[in-house]
Amino acid sequence: MLSDRHVHTPYCLHGSSDAMENYVKVAIEAGLESLTFTEHAPLPMEDPLPDKDSSMRPEDVDAYLAEVRTLAKKYEGSIEIHAGFELDYLEGKETETRAFLEKYPETVPHSILSVHFVQLAPDEYFCIDLDRESFTQK
Repeated sequence: MLSDRHVHTPYCLHGSSDAMENYVKVAIEAGLESLTFTEHAPLPMEDPLPDKDSSMRPEDVDAYLAEVRTLAKKYEGSIEIHAGFELDYLEGKETETRAFLEKYPETVPHSILSVHFVQLAPDEYFCIDLDRESFTQK
């Protein structure tokens, strides 16, 4: 099955401003059979980035999921559309991450795990891929 299973949306503060439906239309034109939106889940801590734009805001989660459901219904028969999250593995925050997923069990099969932050001390995290300098910092 030809698919894209890692698509971000305008719900992420550092993502594209392109409408989600535009991604669906391009995916159909490209012959994809499946498209999975995997927006950055809200962080279970204060965002350590200067612009505080690592993830979607908690208050946007329901709107994000509703928009994916609307698109899935609208394009049913043309392409499968799924909602998932890109969740950061955060050492020391496993309980919070599990609790988030338990609130949205329908997203679990379509979610992905990433590592963007490493723990330096309790409640202190460093973003390893903010820029080239941070990625190569020891």
